[in-house]
Amino acid sequence: MSMYGYLNCLDCRQSVWLGKALHADHRPYSFHLGSPGPNWAKPELNQVIWKFLADHTSHRIDVRLEHQMTDDIFGYQEIGGDEEGDISFAAYLAGWPGLET
Repeated sequence: MSMYGYLNCLDCRQSVWLGKALHADHRPYSFHLGSPGPNWAKPELNQVIWKFLADHTSHRIDVRLEHQMTDDIFGYQEIGGDEEGDISFAAYLAGWPGLET
């Protein structure tokens, strides 16, 4: 059974889906999202994570596995999601200083 991870800001009610949790000794050591290759090698996802951390400095943020998520957190705006009220990676990164265009 796959377990998935989420990066959450409890104050702003936003989440980033990190993908499948990869395990060693029953503990997550990394996450895998989408196409082959590690998450850190995906430039857009990497930029989203760093922007999320900058945007939510001094906020209550956490990383949870799917079974640790509550119904309330599943209702947060998802960055990179495709449900009504979510925001795409491209829209989230639009206008962020330092991005190469």
